[in-house]
Amino acid sequence: MEPITVLSDGKRRIAYENIIQLFREWMADAPSGSVIETHRGSWENSRYCIVDYQIAEEAVSAANAIRAFMPQIPLLVITDFKSLIRKRHLQQITGTGEMKMILWNEQDPNHLIKDMQQWLHASVYESQIAIPPILSMR
Repeated sequence: MEPITVLSDGKRRIAYENIIQLFREWMADAPSGSVIETHRGSWENSRYCIVDYQIAEEAVSAANAIRAFMPQIPLLVITDFKSLIRKRHLQQITGTGEMKMILWNEQDPNHLIKDMQQWLHASVYESQIAIPPILSMR
């Protein structure tokens, strides 16, 4: 079972294999016992969820669906200038887990990987917990 769950409409055509590999490396480097594990079954063993929908309401609905089963799972919400997913939409997501919103640029798809690398690797050195410093919306 993958530790990263991706909920996506597939419209952005993001290569998640590379991002999932970054998360795996980041979790392997995390201090033992600091990565959130649910110990449930199948997809519920995920430790992180990426939400990638172009329509804001669909992104909120997908995030709330996974949070209904796992309220503490950290979320990474992908947005772009066309989709108009904003902070007010994140406030509609239930649960207690952390959230981060990151910008996708269709003209420079590798920029997302660079941002993820910088964000994840910086968090290993800055934090005692294995959740990168992300926006908390409660």
